[in-house]
Amino acid sequence: MKISLSGLNRACIAGIICASLMVADVAAAAKQKIYQIKVLTDRENALYKCGDKAEFTVTVDKQGQLVTQGIVNVTLSNDGLKKLLVKKFDLSKANPFKLSGTMKNPGFLRCTVSFKRHYGWGGTGFEPEKIKPATTLPGDFKKFWADGEKRLDKIPLDVKLTKIGKYSNAKRDCYQISFANIDNTRIYGFLSVPKGSGPFPALVTVPGAGPGFYTPDTGLSAQGVIVLRMNVHKYDPPMDKNKIKAVYKELNKNGTYSHQGAPNREKYYFYRAYLGINRAMNWLCARKDWDKKHLVVTGSSQGGASTLILAGLNNKVTAAGANVPALCDHLGYKAERSPGWPRLVKFGKRQAEYEKMAPYFDAVNFARFITCPTVICVGFIDRTCSPSSVYAAYNVIAAPKKIVNKPLMGHACDKDFYKYLNRWLAGQLGLKPPIAPIAK
Repeated sequence: MKISLSGLNRACIAGIICASLMVADVAAAAKQKIYQIKVLTDRENALYKCGDKAEFTVTVDKQGQLVTQGIVNVTLSNDGLKKLLVKKFDLSKANPFKLSGTMKNPGFLRCTVSFKRHYGWGGTGFEPEKIKPATTLPGDFKKFWADGEKRLDKIPLDVKLTKIGKYSNAKRDCYQISFANIDNTRIYGFLSVPKGSGPFPALVTVPGAGPGFYTPDTGLSAQGVIVLRMNVHKYDPPMDKNKIKAVYKELNKNGTYSHQGAPNREKYYFYRAYLGINRAMNWLCARKDWDKKHLVVTGSSQGGASTLILAGLNNKVTAAGANVPALCDHLGYKAERSPGWPRLVKFGKRQAEYEKMAPYFDAVNFARFITCPTVICVGFIDRTCSPSSVYAAYNVIAAPKKIVNKPLMGHACDKDFYKYLNRWLAGQLGLKPPIAPIAK
């Protein structure tokens, strides 16, 4: 079943939720100032049936002029992992040049082109709606998370609210907020509440990977929406850009947080993070000023994963909007394709332990339990959150859903998608568009 979601081209308010999106593709783009490599497919939608031939056209130019000398390296792969073709092309013979490839099974054919340390990518989907996750559902998956909630329930909530005068005004009150969490930690974020007695709809968002939010919402909360912006980290975020970078650097001094605690599933970083954020959501839903009808979750990358995870974990969620979600199909390499960020499984002596733990933190398995309308955006040349991993999660959602394909997009935010998402979220929140951007 699919929901009807029209208005993509008519929407007029751009969402800017990707401020903290991972910058892999941005860095790559910066390198392409000298040479520009374009990879286009013979179909605008870049979608094919298994066994069809997909044709790529590659163009290499330097400051607008076609390059006529040099060797280009091209690799076709199963979404960045298993190599299907490796070939060299001589630009003195043809530029642009063409090549073709196919896939017998559902998946994504990635074309990677390199020339003098500059890169270009193309991506095509072969019946992606039939991609099956490599990750399986553990028999005790729901019990594991229910036991975690019970464990947390034994710890006093100890909510701490500190009003932030700088961001509060006649339309809203803004607060720093935190709650007690497992392992003698806390979970931190920002709460923005409209003035008045309500009741109000609510929106919860989690940032992309990185230092996290360091300011509260100042847009939707002024239009009658309670906004909870929760971080995944253990630290109370300084409300200063440079200071938050410093505490984030300290957090990662012994290894990137996305792998800390693994492969112990009860010590893994995201275990305490999602238990804590879920607790914060339940606290929000117990507030008298929540309307008990609208609880929307949205985010991008790590925040997109959080959207799927929280929607599957908390049945109070009424709508979910995710851009390029991470943490999907951790075991995708078993199907010879790239898993999504953070490439959780480490190979070596402890590989079996990682493989056993990973499914408990796979957005695919949370997506199986989503019951609310869900919208997802996927980039066909996303090398951080591979399109096959995103589709693996999307395909198991049994609720009304829609996926927006962006064939030429990497790990990024598409302006048209965010116009559309903001319009859709307005409806899910019971508002009338236009609305303020959902994040800054």
